[in-house]
Amino acid sequence: MGIRRKIYSGFVILGVVLLLSGVIAIYEFVNMRNRVSQVVTDNVTTINTVSLLLKVTDEYNFALLRSMGDTGAAAIPDMKQDTRFSDYMNAAKDKYTDVMEINMADSVVFAYTAYIHVMKEAKYVWQGEYQSKRAWYFNRLYPVYMRLRGYIQQLMQLSQDSLAENSKDLSHSFYRTLMPCVVAVAVGIVLVILFNYFINYYFIKPLLSITKGITNYVMYRKSYSLHFDSNDEIQELNQNVAELVDINKKLEKKGARV
Repeated sequence: MGIRRKIYSGFVILGVVLLLSGVIAIYEFVNMRNRVSQVVTDNVTTINTVSLLLKVTDEYNFALLRSMGDTGAAAIPDMKQDTRFSDYMNAAKDKYTDVMEINMADSVVFAYTAYIHVMKEAKYVWQGEYQSKRAWYFNRLYPVYMRLRGYIQQLMQLSQDSLAENSKDLSHSFYRTLMPCVVAVAVGIVLVILFNYFINYYFIKPLLSITKGITNYVMYRKSYSLHFDSNDEIQELNQNVAELVDINKKLEKKGARV
């Protein structure tokens, strides 16, 4: 293999390795960025949704409490018109990133169904006296309401914990994306060292040896006897120099005879 091809091959290998390392680093970075955006968006969506669920639940409860002292009908939400709770749950059902969140969300749905079912009894209870309304509220509805509220608060806590855990994972993922860059730099340094070694071994060192051999012959009349294992231009140059030295010796002998 010729010197030019050796040097060219070395640069090609170095460039390919660095290019592949750079592509891997960019891929990991883009992948991490997309994952960060998606996970954080999902966690924030669930936390906001749970806050809205709690708000709607309290709104239903306070509206019924306000109507307890009135003589009119009970303030019961019309589920056909007011679909906020179910809409919020449907919007967040695909955003949960943890199994415990999914299970707790199911518990919230069941507790909400029970809460609405009990609340519908108010239209009959509200036909009675204030004391009967009060007794029904604290003995019948309030425990169901607090159970629903407790599930929603637990879901909120799970979503916040999930966000914190995902943030940790994403932090580790960030450092993972740095590894291809570190590897690329390390491989680049190793390849540069190896490339420098081969350049010195196959090119610079032979040229210095040839130069020294020529100098020794010219200055001290030492014989020129160098041999290289490489089958390239360096070996060709060495052979040409050896031939020139032999020719010069023959010419000197002829001159001495004359």
